[in-house]
Amino acid sequence: MLKLHAEQISALERFSVRIGEQATTFMSAADMLSESGCDKLFEIIQSLSGAPTNTVATSIYMRRHGFFIAAQLHLMSEHNLLWAGDLDDVSLFIENDTIFFSVPPAGFRLVQSREKDIRFILETYGHPVVDYLSKRAKIAKLILWENIWGYVLWMYSMLLQESSLFAQQDLDVLLDDEAWKPAMRRSPFKQYLNNQQALDAMSNYKRLTCCLYKELPNTEKCPYCPLAKSKSTIA
Repeated sequence: MLKLHAEQISALERFSVRIGEQATTFMSAADMLSESGCDKLFEIIQSLSGAPTNTVATSIYMRRHGFFIAAQLHLMSEHNLLWAGDLDDVSLFIENDTIFFSVPPAGFRLVQSREKDIRFILETYGHPVVDYLSKRAKIAKLILWENIWGYVLWMYSMLLQESSLFAQQDLDVLLDDEAWKPAMRRSPFKQYLNNQQALDAMSNYKRLTCCLYKELPNTEKCPYCPLAKSKSTIA
């Protein structure tokens, strides 16, 4: 079994991913892909955030799920590692009224093929969750993927500024339409980038879709919302 060192564990924790069992685990990521599990997730998100509808609750959750996807991609680019477990092995737990993720210490391995392993991440942790929650909550997949993209762009922007060895190579795979087929005809990440370079898009960050965060109680539009008048960098 490949054992992570302290720097790698710390990197995962920065993206809200812990190693090992957690006392406040309430479901697995696979559980949410069922009617009862999805209802439980909606109930918890609404309780934590005040989301008024399942649609808003789904968008709010996907802002958290984006951390898990970004954690995997960061581990690949920065440490040439991948956690290759199933959705059943991804646990959701609550800490400080926020949803975090945990994975067992087994399942980490070296990257074998960058393109295939990135497709694995999309097909194992991305498409099943986005597709199911999109249908269940009646919310566009484009919104949910953009919730993930915001953190992925932020992560790659940091690595690119640090001249990370694999960051641009991995990002190029995610911008290639082929990496998203057959689930999607084209890369939504390329669509969000809108012909900009990643660092330029980050410095002048603007969403294409509204994440519905403004629908939460006492919450205004994000500064980078397409409905907002001014532009700002991502928080």
